[in-house]
Amino acid sequence: MTKPYVSISVITPKPGQFEEFMELQLAQHHRVRGQVPGLRGGRLFRSLDGRSVVLVTAFETVEDAQRFRENPLLTEHMARIQPLLESAVQGGYETAYEVGTV
Repeated sequence: MTKPYVSISVITPKPGQFEEFMELQLAQHHRVRGQVPGLRGGRLFRSLDGRSVVLVTAFETVEDAQRFRENPLLTEHMARIQPLLESAVQGGYETAYEVGTV
């Protein structure tokens, strides 16, 4: 059995754009729910200072993640949020170990 591919993004909206970014991100969550083949699940963590978020998304395979990166459901969303962003850093990971439920 292969380990899932995990995408972790640290996203910082521009000052004054955090709430608009969050609204668009929540709308995106509802738009793609159940429509992404190979998606295991995800979590969006909001920083306590209200300045940034960490988006963790798990896919069955790296190929599933790549297909989603090319999917209009994502590319159109990225075009909408890009003007709101100060920075966005994404990386791919695999699970080294797990403890408990997150």
